[in-house]
Amino acid sequence: MSTFNLPERPGPEPRTRGPVPHGQLDQTAPTHLQEELWGRMRSLAGVYVAPTHVPYPEARAIHLAQDFGTGSDDAFIKRAREFAHMHPVQDSSLHMTLPATVKKLVTEAGWGVPHPIQNTQLVYGPRDRDEIEVVWRILLRSYNYARGVESEV
Repeated sequence: MSTFNLPERPGPEPRTRGPVPHGQLDQTAPTHLQEELWGRMRSLAGVYVAPTHVPYPEARAIHLAQDFGTGSDDAFIKRAREFAHMHPVQDSSLHMTLPATVKKLVTEAGWGVPHPIQNTQLVYGPRDRDEIEVVWRILLRSYNYARGVESEV
């Protein structure tokens, strides 16, 4: 199994709400960083955009095509093809599926918190250029988990 290291997220963690909807209340990502991250997410090979399977209709979700690889049932939200979604601009956080060891690292490094009732991890929206790269690395772990691929990102 590969190692995955994360830097500590600087500053205090954002306030959150939940469990439904579960999201970020402050320290939101600038809109241009949200849009850049969304562009990267939807351009991943084998990914398609479709409605989310959670009760947050404004969220933008990415799903993995059936023939592009299949991770375990836990690699998908509600056992559908969705593995990650981005919340609306006023929230800016993301939910994604991750292996248990990566969820633990994300939480310990201050980049997010586990969803209180689902198998996903809330990842805080990136506040600057450095943070978008960390959030992207975490998202790539979710993508590889959904594909059934273990790799170091």
